[in-house]
Amino acid sequence: MKIPTQTTAPTSTAPASKERKVPKPSADSPESTKRRSTQHSSSTQHRISHWFASIGIEPTSGEYTAQPGQQVNRYHRMREQKRLTNLQQIMAVALSVSTGDQAQERLDPDWFHSFISMAENIYSPTMQELWGKILAVEVQRPGSFSLRSLETLTKLTQRDAGLFSQACQVACRRNNDTSPVIITGYHQQPGLLNVLLNAPAGQTQLAQFGLSYTDILALGGMKLLYATEIETGLLDKGTSMALKFATQSVNLTAQHRNILMTYYKFTSVGSELSRLLPKQNAEPFVAHLKSVFTPHFRVE
Repeated sequence: MKIPTQTTAPTSTAPASKERKVPKPSADSPESTKRRSTQHSSSTQHRISHWFASIGIEPTSGEYTAQPGQQVNRYHRMREQKRLTNLQQIMAVALSVSTGDQAQERLDPDWFHSFISMAENIYSPTMQELWGKILAVEVQRPGSFSLRSLETLTKLTQRDAGLFSQACQVACRRNNDTSPVIITGYHQQPGLLNVLLNAPAGQTQLAQFGLSYTDILALGGMKLLYATEIETGLLDKGTSMALKFATQSVNLTAQHRNILMTYYKFTSVGSELSRLLPKQNAEPFVAHLKSVFTPHFRVE
């Protein structure tokens, strides 16, 4: 007798439950904001710790430090070592740019020791290069840089130096004047006819060349520039003025009577420090200046 094969009833499979997707927090969600804030705080703390560690200072845990004397000694030793390194870097720059014969006049020892006391606290390589050039020039031509200029330079940051460099790029010297100026424009002497007629006037756009009015005020605060516009004397028709830029010269001849030219003038400190900067291409600003003055001046 054949035993029938037992068939197993098909098992019904329950429908797979759908996985519940957890929505990712959006970029503006509180979780993301908190995470970014924590990462930013951690990065900031790391940078702060790094800078303090560079002078031998480490964060305390609030507990009594076993050997505070060693930490004090380490701090002073690292500070003195960094100051020595600063002076060595500045000396290397001075030796590299020193050319020509030394002047007959000796370097003022008071100037030199004042220079050292200020230069030892210059840590930026960019600023160290400026200080090295100052020393080289002063050794060759004593009296080139006053202590007041050095004191001003100690207060300048790299950003300040960059702003001053921008001002020097658009600066020129009028005729044989030794102080640089930044030409801002011209206008005719105020009068009744000027109101009725279209009086000659023009204005340079310094902001197009990285020098806003706020920058002018900042340079004035640094005692590098007089922050108030100055007017020339009256220029009669046919009066010429030579403007000498770093890489080229422009000659302007007034074609109207009673014209006044306006400009910002460098202070004596700004004039001294401007000699340290390399000559920069002023062609874009010169082209702009020509376009502003051409309607009422003969430009050559």
